[in-house]
Amino acid sequence: MNVRNILGLMVLGVLIVAGFVYSRPEGRIPDIPDDPHAQEALRLVQSHPARTAPTLEAAVDRYIRELEAKGTPFRKGEWQVAEEQPGVYAVRILIREKGFNQWIEREFAWRVTLKDKTIHVISLAAKHFMPFHELPPLPHQDQIS
Repeated sequence: MNVRNILGLMVLGVLIVAGFVYSRPEGRIPDIPDDPHAQEALRLVQSHPARTAPTLEAAVDRYIRELEAKGTPFRKGEWQVAEEQPGVYAVRILIREKGFNQWIEREFAWRVTLKDKTIHVISLAAKHFMPFHELPPLPHQDQIS
């Protein structure tokens, strides 16, 4: 092998290692604005009681462990926080899992109002983690007998 081939292999090796480090969740910087209100909204959601776990963050982690136990390939995104309007933030996390034919993307999302520290579910997937008494009423619930 000549020097050019060795250098090429070294560069390729460095790129592969860098790609591996970046692809690991611990190697990425979470998508959270440098805003104390956004960080408070994230803390409120993550520490909020869940239906089947002590907190919503623990419920998400349990969901991931269940996917791992079944051997289902998945990708867990980072927690994301976005300001919708002053004092109101959307907090979400995306999880993609391999279905039978294609990938399924589940968005777990909540809306946080900091003024009164309320959390409302805003995605169908997140409803499965919220305590029953905090879910919005069903449409036409008053007409159900």
